[in-house]
Amino acid sequence: MIRLLFLLFPLLLIAQVPFDMSAYETKKSEANLQASKNVKVTCRLVCDKKVYKEQKISDAIEFYKKSKDYKFNRD
Repeated sequence: MIRLLFLLFPLLLIAQVPFDMSAYETKKSEANLQASKNVKVTCRLVCDKKVYKEQKISDAIEFYKKSKDYKFNRD
């Protein structure tokens, strides 16, 4: 019974404390609103993320190709 009380006590404390969500509320500036509506900027952001991800994958493949412990088998 005491163990159950010790397990539930932190949950009860958390439930009693109000959370301040103001730190997570962000206001978009005029420049941010214009940039989000601009198709070229949005496309560039998505394309850059994709290129970055592909570059990381390429770097990892090159690392494993040069590694002595790992060998690629061609079937």
